[in-house]
Formats: sequence, C-alpha cells, structure tokens
Amino acid sequence: MTNAKPVHGSQQFLLTLLGTYFLGVEDKVPSTFFVDVLGDFGLSETASRNALSRVARQGFLEPTKRGRSTYYALTETAHSRQRRRLKQIVDFGRVLREWDGTWTVATFSVSEDQRHLRHQARQVLRQSGFGLLYDGVWVSPWPLAEDSRQAMLNIGIDRITVFTGAASAAFGGEGDPVSAFELEAVRPLLESFIARTAPIVDALRGNKISPTDALRLRIETLRDWRNLGENHPDLPVDLLPADWPLAMARTLFEQAYDGLAAAAEARMRHHVGQSAAELIPSVRSLSTEEVAGLEQSLGDPAK
Repeated sequence: MTNAKPVHGSQQFLLTLLGTYFLGVEDKVPSTFFVDVLGDFGLSETASRNALSRVARQGFLEPTKRGRSTYYALTETAHSRQRRRLKQIVDFGRVLREWDGTWTVATFSVSEDQRHLRHQARQVLRQSGFGLLYDGVWVSPWPLAEDSRQAMLNIGIDRITVFTGAASAAFGGEGDPVSAFELEAVRPLLESFIARTAPIVDALRGNKISPTDALRLRIETLRDWRNLGENHPDLPVDLLPADWPLAMARTLFEQAYDGLAAAAEARMRHHVGQSAAELIPSVRSLSTEEVAGLEQSLGDPAK
C-alpha cells in the first residue's frame, strides 16, 4: 500500500477516530497519543495539536493539564453525538425501508424582504430527504418529520403546505417525482466507491495490508461511506433502477470495514501503549453488525 498523504478535514478525522475507537471511554488520553496516531494520516505535530485545540473549543473534547502534559477526554456531548453519528454512517444501505406508494409534496413561500430565508428552508428540506421537482415544489417518498417541520418554523417559514398522495401513472419523464433526485448524478459516486474499495478487499484476502495501512484505510473507508450516504437520496428500493449498485457498494463496505478491524485495532493499541498503556484494554471499535445492534437503544434517528 502507498504511504499516507496529509488528510483534509483534520478535525473531522480526529472526531471519527475518537468516535470509532473511544466510544464510551471516559478516561483521559494524553495529547502525545493523538499526535502519534494522526501521524499515520500524514498530519504533522503542529497540525495535530491545532486540530485538538479546535475540537476542544467546539465542546467535543475536555482538556486537562497534568504538569506540563495535556490530556483529553470526550465530553458527554461528543459521546452522544458520535454514538448516533456512527450508527447513521455505518447503517447507511444496510436495510432499505418499505414504501407504501405515498409521496409527500411540500411547498413554502417567503416574502421578498425575507428572501434570505429561502436558502435555509431549502437546506432543511434537502436534509430531510426531499428533492426539488420544480421551483418551489419539493417531494419525498417519506412524510415530513416533525422535527423538520419545526425547523422550518424556527427559521421563520410559517407559510408551508404539505400534501400526501400517490403520483398519477399518466405522468412520467421529467414529471416523475423520482426525477427530483438526480440519480444518475449519484451513480458515479457509487461506482467510484466500489473502484476504491474493491482493491482493499482483494488485499485483505491476500493478507497484504499492514496494521498502519489498515487503520488509515478503515477510517478513510468510513469517511467515504459517510460522504456517499450524505449524497445518496433516501429512496425506497422500488424507485431505484434495477442495476443500481448500492447493494454491491454496501457489501464491499462491510467486507473492508470489518476485515480491516483487527489490524487497525492493533495499530491503535500500539499507539496507546506508547503513552498510556493502561488504556490499551479500552481500545476497540464496533463491527457493522454490532453497530446495527445499537438500534434498540438509539431509536431510529432521522437521516
């Protein structure tokens, strides 16, 4: 495998590492550990310490001084956020919801002197799984969640109307509600993920991945799966093309993420052992199956 290159979004990488390997761990971890482990991802000591400081300022890490050394622990906010976020990311594509054929149509209106609210309203609807069919007409195969409706009200959108019903079979083409989701723009993202992940799975079968590469590749695979989930429309299987490659991508994600786990964990324990050997037993991450088992305690979080 090739050497690591400096990563982008060092703060997100740091939170992903913590949320993956220290979920539920309340012990304080020395800053030297983070510097060492982020070095596997191509970050310099300065970049690593800057990322630590920024994440702490955001309220996700609590710093403590012991002499001249600084230690960090995930805050309660971070534990809750990362636990729910990990489940959202890892569960993407695991099970597609059944659909009853009902569409939800949402429209809203703002006055000219409040045009700045339109962008915020569109963001709420997109994050709620709605697609823009025509100007001002948003559609989804799922109901508008109550928290999304409340979010619209909170930003000042009080003129919003929601309809539900089946789409007429007499209309199709650009009038088909599915066209609001630009599936063919998403297909290359799936194909790109498959092209990046298949060689990892092949290398695992040949036992050709070192612990250092395993840790880097596992976190990068999780990052790529997160990005894919954020861009993939939340559509039922009934509305996806017959040759849609999500199932293949999901299989490769599971094989790579779970297959890299043991070697990646060994690398994490090596880093912890250099600065806080007593924390070695705390280092572990959940498999895709174990994350799926979190559903009962977490409920069914909105995408």
